[in-house]
Amino acid sequence: MDKKLNIPSLDNHHNDVFKMIHLLDDAIKKNSRESFTPIINFLLSHTSDHFKEEESLMEKHNFHGLDHHQQEHRIFQNKIKEIKKMYDENIHTTHIAYRIRQLIDALIVHIQHTDIKMKGLT
Repeated sequence: MDKKLNIPSLDNHHNDVFKMIHLLDDAIKKNSRESFTPIINFLLSHTSDHFKEEESLMEKHNFHGLDHHQQEHRIFQNKIKEIKKMYDENIHTTHIAYRIRQLIDALIVHIQHTDIKMKGLT
């Protein structure tokens, strides 16, 4: 399945999510708590900005399924907040890495099966 929406800014954001897999792998190899900080910060800021842009575009085009899409975005944002909380509470990085990987996988599924329905909106 082609993961591109043909909406350059959203496609660039989505590519960043795919790159997170490699950053996570590097963080795990380094076995350093600090190596997870940029990943968590990226997820906090990136998803918030990206979801706002995506939802704005959907609203502009009266996109069918906007409510469901927004609900999925809120679930992702809550999961990211949970990961940040785990990090702040000094939970072992193995658990944090596992949760980040689950989140990235879920975001990729969302991109490939939900966001793809936006293909070509401009």
